[in-house]
Amino acid sequence: MGAGIIIVLVWAALMCVPSACRAADVCPWLNNATASGIFGGRVSSATVERGQTGDDAKCSFVRHEGALAMELRIEVETMRDLSKNPYGERCHSATAPLPAIGNKAVACSDGPLAELVVGRVRDRAFAVRLSTNERGTAAGVLREEARKIAEQVAGILF
Repeated sequence: MGAGIIIVLVWAALMCVPSACRAADVCPWLNNATASGIFGGRVSSATVERGQTGDDAKCSFVRHEGALAMELRIEVETMRDLSKNPYGERCHSATAPLPAIGNKAVACSDGPLAELVVGRVRDRAFAVRLSTNERGTAAGVLREEARKIAEQVAGILF
């Protein structure tokens, strides 16, 4: 095969798959490898929804393995009113203050198999929610993992 034909074939292949050349949107606060470590297994899917300003985003990491499902969701939003965290209303159970994570961060249960950490750094509110359908998972384990992720998010926001 001549060099000219090879060049034409490579060029044609590249023109047929422009979407393969596009970079994937990446979560600004966590990557798949870190989420996999938290899950104890490979991330099955990850999504990122960017806010209108580009600084705000919602990231979701999901692991499915047989009947097991785990989800980690991180949300960051610029606050218009610093006196009210838009995520603060999500805690419907008793809250535990987390003084070393941003401003006014708290942890709470968000259902029987989910833990939530909400807080803010300057004018940016954040929420970290970790959930599973595995009945044997202790709430303390979920809360500790959610706290670690919230520390990372808050650190990046500083």
